[in-house]
Amino acid sequence: MNFKKTVTLGLIAAFALIFNHQSLGQDDWTPRKHITGYINTIAEYSNQDNLNKNFGVGLSEVGLLVTYQPLPELELKATGVYSHYMFHVSQLLVEVYGMYSFSDGFKLGLGRFLTPLSPINQYFYAPLNPSGVVPMLVSHHFLFPQSISGFQIAGEFELGSSSKFGYNASIGSYAYINHFESGILGIQAQEDSYPTFGYYDTELDKINNYLCGTGRAYANFNDVLTIGANLFLADAQQFAQDEFEEYQYYPSTKYTYGFDAHLHINNLKVNAEYWGGQQKTNDEIPVPQPDGQIKYEYIKNDYVGYYAEIIYDRDVVKPFARYDFIEDINVNGIGLPTSAATVGLAVRPRFETLLKLEYKRIFATEITDFENQLSQDNDYDHIQLSFVLSF
Repeated sequence: MNFKKTVTLGLIAAFALIFNHQSLGQDDWTPRKHITGYINTIAEYSNQDNLNKNFGVGLSEVGLLVTYQPLPELELKATGVYSHYMFHVSQLLVEVYGMYSFSDGFKLGLGRFLTPLSPINQYFYAPLNPSGVVPMLVSHHFLFPQSISGFQIAGEFELGSSSKFGYNASIGSYAYINHFESGILGIQAQEDSYPTFGYYDTELDKINNYLCGTGRAYANFNDVLTIGANLFLADAQQFAQDEFEEYQYYPSTKYTYGFDAHLHINNLKVNAEYWGGQQKTNDEIPVPQPDGQIKYEYIKNDYVGYYAEIIYDRDVVKPFARYDFIEDINVNGIGLPTSAATVGLAVRPRFETLLKLEYKRIFATEITDFENQLSQDNDYDHIQLSFVLSF
């Protein structure tokens, strides 16, 4: 089902629910609406050798969030986020959905949702994070997409007086866009590929919509510790070179699983996630061999990503440190494992203003000889200053 049909069905269902409740006499409810947004301007510097320019300043993101609650049980929400490298309107609408709450334990939604897996994917918005750059396992969008269009169910139950259990599941379609560049220099989300290939314009990819499904279960203990388990299953596309050294896209399937843990004690927050998975072609495909022969075989790509961060979350000053790792690119049998160590500081003198400064040291791999599968370390720095205005 495409995006337009999904949204149309969602709106029809929403109006049906509104009419049903109005017919039951719930006329004393005052509809609620909320509009908020932000503007994020950044300055970036990196000493990566393959950059066209090492320093840049410009508009990174503009976000607009609109929420309307015509009934106590019904929420309609639309979120648009413009980014510097956007090339299709589908990327602008990260959320457009209606969510109906039958009870705390069962909610039904229709439309386009932020993928309900890694918690940070659902609050990546610049005003909500002390970091200007989210972990690579989230920003690369290879382990799971940013948004899914379709159906979603969710709920939460009390476990005693101080614990909760929650779940979330969705089925729908997603646009296969991964390693989608961001920032001003274009290096963000392409940290692993830059040392070998330099900048890659994601718009040149063959972008298709594929069927997918997600599942998440989590437990919260006394609002101090939250642990979660996640699963993503999807159709996908794998690219590989044919005998003419042209890149072709082949139908594939992928699975991704992940675990996350979050600790919140007073002003101290600790977040950690681990993800793994595999993408594999549905059929054997022709693969050129070093001797010039063609061999038919399945192409698979194993991937993994993880991060851990600590945040000292005060009202005005929020220092943080993070270490993250990603390996989701495999070229001719050579993986490109990339890790990064980040330290930063966010300062919010007023609610509407947020200033962020962070330094990241990226430990990457550069392929020096494809035929003989030779590579070497290629480490570089990235510094970003971000100024966010919210309203």
